[in-house]
Amino acid sequence: MSVTCSNGHVNPDGSAFCDECGERLDASSAVATATPAAGAPVVPTPAPAAALAPKLIVQSDNAVFDLSGKTEVLIGREDPVSNIYPDVDLTPHGGEDGGVSRMHAKLHINGSQCMVEDLQSTNSTFINRQKLDPKTPAPIKDGDELRLGKVAMTFKTA
Repeated sequence: MSVTCSNGHVNPDGSAFCDECGERLDASSAVATATPAAGAPVVPTPAPAAALAPKLIVQSDNAVFDLSGKTEVLIGREDPVSNIYPDVDLTPHGGEDGGVSRMHAKLHINGSQCMVEDLQSTNSTFINRQKLDPKTPAPIKDGDELRLGKVAMTFKTA
């Protein structure tokens, strides 16, 4: 075993101070690491997967909806009378004329997996021109076209 200081210097197990920077090595500031046996290959730890930064880009006007940090996203049209305020409001992007329902679809984001679900909309939801069955989540990936009625968007994850 060895002990690593907060600056990344590796020291022999039991060291009270870092040999490189002089930092006090105690339980709160040091990290114990296993020292590989002589001749054993050192296997690097893989970097954590990059966090998704999902977004929808409306194709007609390049409006961008950043969905970072969300796990569920309601897509539709705002209707103050019915008290409906979707996360992605397509009203100003041709939503009403394009046949977007007030509560048209829901995007589910779980780690690196994204699904879209048609909420029994009047004019259907499509991924890459494939009509979705209502209330049946379907996977969506980076670069896919998502169409609600006649309003087309591109789904991006980076």
